[in-house]
Amino acid sequence: MLIIHYFKCNFCNKENKIKIAEDDRGALQMKKGDEIPYSCLECHKKDKIHINKIRATPSMTVFAFVSLISILISIVLILFFGLLATLSFGLPMLFYLFQQGQAKYFNSYRIKTK
Repeated sequence: MLIIHYFKCNFCNKENKIKIAEDDRGALQMKKGDEIPYSCLECHKKDKIHINKIRATPSMTVFAFVSLISILISIVLILFFGLLATLSFGLPMLFYLFQQGQAKYFNSYRIKTK
């Protein structure tokens, strides 16, 4: 998953992560409806959360993994191609900007409430 989706519990106000495969709230609404049932990881109460209250942020784990791969590729390429390999240091930044774009797209789209 490139982005992490989370929401705040209605009872204890703690953040909970939720796994969502859809890219925007429109697709999420068509698949799951306006509200998603959840069980809080802190207070263990069950409730439903409206999909407009779900937020998205870029995953730092994926960013760290891409950065590590980029560093390893750069080291190998520097041995063979010299300074041309320094271009691979831009790969993590491009990947992070892509993640930010996905999170911004998810957060900016809102479902009309009745």
